[in-house]
Amino acid sequence: MKKILVAIMVALVVPATFLNSAVAFAQTNVQQLALEAPDGNRITGFIYQNIETEKDAPLAILMHGMTGSSLGWLADNHGAYTDLITKDLISKGYRVVALDARSHGARKDDMKPLERLKNLRSGKPEPYLAMIEGTLSDYDVLLAKVNKNFGPPKHILAAGYSMGAQMAVLFAAKHKEVTHIVTMVPPAAQSAKIVAPITHAGKVQAQWLLITASQDQFASPADNDALEKAGGEHLTRVEFDSKHRLPRGYVDAVIDWIATIESRTQAQIKQN
Repeated sequence: MKKILVAIMVALVVPATFLNSAVAFAQTNVQQLALEAPDGNRITGFIYQNIETEKDAPLAILMHGMTGSSLGWLADNHGAYTDLITKDLISKGYRVVALDARSHGARKDDMKPLERLKNLRSGKPEPYLAMIEGTLSDYDVLLAKVNKNFGPPKHILAAGYSMGAQMAVLFAAKHKEVTHIVTMVPPAAQSAKIVAPITHAGKVQAQWLLITASQDQFASPADNDALEKAGGEHLTRVEFDSKHRLPRGYVDAVIDWIATIESRTQAQIKQN
C-alpha cells in the first residue's frame, strides 16, 4: 500500500476562505494525507493534531456530509459549525483525522454526489452505494494506517454530520474498537436499506450521542425514534427544534458529552 504523509504549513494547504480559522489552529499541525485504497482509488484528507499530541492519543475520525469535504472540519464560519468541534477535540488531546468521501472534495469524479442520490431515489442505487461503501472501505485503510504509524489509540471516536453520521454508524457497527460515536442528523436513507443507519444500529456497541432535528427533511420523527430505540441503552439522544441544519447550540451538546467521556475515562484510569 502506498502512502504519502506530508507536513505542510496551514496557509499552503487551506484556501484563503479558511485562513481566519488557521489563527485558532495556531498550535496545530495540519498534515495533508493521501493513501491508496485497495481498488487503486486515491484517498485524500487531513490529520489535525496539537504539537503536544501524544503518540497513543485518543483518535477522532470526523466524517463530513454530502457535497462537503474534509476541509469543512477546519473552515471558519462553516454553516454546520463543525470547526468548533475539531478545535475542542484537539484541545482535549485528540489526534483528529478527516477524509474526503468518494466523489467529494479533492476526489470529485464524473458523477456528482447529488446525482448519485437522485439516481438512488429513481431506482438506480449502484452509484450511491458505490460512494458509501467505497468510502467506508477507505476508513478501514485510514484506521489501519493510523494504528501502524502511531500505535493503538487510547480510545476511538467516530463523529459525523448528515451523510457523515450515516457513515459513522456503519463504521462503528463494523469496528468494535470504536468506543464512542457522535451522529448529527443522520439521514434515514430509506431508499438504501443496506447502508441505512437503522439497519446497522443494533450492532453498534460504542457509547453513542444521537443528535436529531424535529423538522429534519431527511429523517422523520418516526425514523429518529426508531433509530434511538435500535441504538439501545448505549445511546443518548438530544433533539433540536430545527431542520437538517442544526443551530449553533448543538455544538455545546457535543462538547459537553465528549467532556463527560473524558471525565469517565480519567476516573477509570485512576481506579485501575
